[in-house]
Amino acid sequence: MDREEIIKIIQDNTMESSEVIEYLGISKQRLSSLNSSGKLIPVKKGIYLRQDVEFRREEQRDLREKYYKKQDK
Repeated sequence: MDREEIIKIIQDNTMESSEVIEYLGISKQRLSSLNSSGKLIPVKKGIYLRQDVEFRREEQRDLREKYYKKQDK
């Protein structure tokens, strides 16, 4: 595997903090809170696995649906 292939794999499977914030639609403070609570753990400072972020997005969606359904009742 050459250098370019490794870089491509890393880029395809990781996200930087700024990308995570935009993807999840959250603030820097909320990302920090997710880190502190262990709900989203970076692999290295400011670098997250894409699959972890995608899983968190699904969790957020489910929680929001549950919360908003309760509010409507």
